Amino acid sequence: MYQINDIVVYRRDVCRVVDTEESAATGEMCYVLEPYNAVSGGRRMLVPVANRGGHLRSLSTSEEIYDLIDRVPSLEMLENKPANMKSQYVALLKTDSLEDLIRIIKTSYYRNKERSDNRKKLATIDGEYQQKAEKYLFSEFAVALGKSYEECKEEFVHLVRNVESAS
Repeated sequence: MYQINDIVVYRRDVCRVVDTEESAATGEMCYVLEPYNAVSGGRRMLVPVANRGGHLRSLSTSEEIYDLIDRVPSLEMLENKPANMKSQYVALLKTDSLEDLIRIIKTSYYRNKERSDNRKKLATIDGEYQQKAEKYLFSEFAVALGKSYEECKEEFVHLVRNVESAS
């Protein structure tokens, strides 16, 4: 059970547990979550303590994040089928897995790099979903590592390049 002031991730949003209360609609105990960087009194969410949907989890630790970064080269990209890239990206965004966010980033980066190398127009869908995945990934990294979003993004790119060149 989470405590007040714990930092959690609900779906893809980093949130703070600000209270617990009984839901007037269902009668079950719920966490009251507030997005981590929101101004006090902003948008709040009620999430059942039972977490039957499985969309509430603990914030990643720095060890888990650096382990994940080490595994980036071995994470498979999505199948390159232009007709269904959007549906693949959408499906991965619905999971709670950081690996899936990296698969989106990696796939969209390499698809657009290939297009650029062949002097073709960049695919809007890839850029759109890469930005979404980066937002969720680096927002969690920033809170977990106590750094800014930009610092996390720069460090991620630097570490991934070092890991790939060492492979």
